[in-house]
Amino acid sequence: MHKILLAKTLASDAERRLEAAATVVRAPAEDEQTLSGLIGDCEALIACTSTPVTRALLEAGRKLRVVGVAGVGLEQVDLAAAEELGIAVLHTPAAATVAVADLTVAFMLQLLRPIPRLAAEYRLGRYQPARAEPHGDELGEMTIGIVGLGRIGAQVGRRCAAGFGARVLYNDIVEVGPFDFPAEPVDKPTIWSESDIVTLHVPLTEQTRGLVDAEVLSRLRPKALLINTSRGAVVDTAALTAALQAGRLGGAALDVVEPEPLPATHPLFTCERCILTPHVASRTHGGMRRMCAVVDEVLTFLERGDDFSA
Repeated sequence: MHKILLAKTLASDAERRLEAAATVVRAPAEDEQTLSGLIGDCEALIACTSTPVTRALLEAGRKLRVVGVAGVGLEQVDLAAAEELGIAVLHTPAAATVAVADLTVAFMLQLLRPIPRLAAEYRLGRYQPARAEPHGDELGEMTIGIVGLGRIGAQVGRRCAAGFGARVLYNDIVEVGPFDFPAEPVDKPTIWSESDIVTLHVPLTEQTRGLVDAEVLSRLRPKALLINTSRGAVVDTAALTAALQAGRLGGAALDVVEPEPLPATHPLFTCERCILTPHVASRTHGGMRRMCAVVDEVLTFLERGDDFSA
């Protein structure tokens, strides 16, 4: 049987499929030193997006043929080293699309309509006071600025434009489309100046690291909302914290931050108009099932070898 190193626990049904077809070595931790000590005679490594797949780890895998990542991003994988060493890298780029797009729109709605606060007031017996004044805005009246109109960004755009009737602007570094919903390509300065809601859907690269910094935040509309479900380091956390504390933004919703996780004492947790979730955008039942399908791709690769076609 093939021998596979499992860097982190997966969904139980995916692990059962793996154990039925291979000898599984379970790592007690996913750091480089631990994994390097276990990978020597393994033909495959199955990792998650939190697993550092470094050159040293790849070189320690004397029999390593393939790395499977249960997730969308590959920035934690040394792809150049893998190519040099002849090791294939598989992942699940479309697995999280629907889940992340859904959460992005949910963030928009919760920032626009303070549902938890209104529900709490009702629970406390403040029925009439909670109804006394208008409390929010409608998504269809908003201009949505999408930075990165790839798989996830396009799904967000479709939901906002076709579902709610919002105006959608977008910026991407490559030509994208056509789309089955109205969306206007613009430059980033237009995104910053004209959007009521800015939502980020870009990979973490040298070009996108710190993309939303203090200067960009100063150019957003005073009541603008910022949403980040991409990678934490795309946004300058300190600059965003300062902008929220000074009331220069209408609010923010972040599923990812830098650093991650934030310490419990971080001032973002005390910002009333900031929603923080613990990097869970992709972790619906469907999203996890699709990400764990990398198990089947790895097993197929090991069986077919060089004839494998992803």
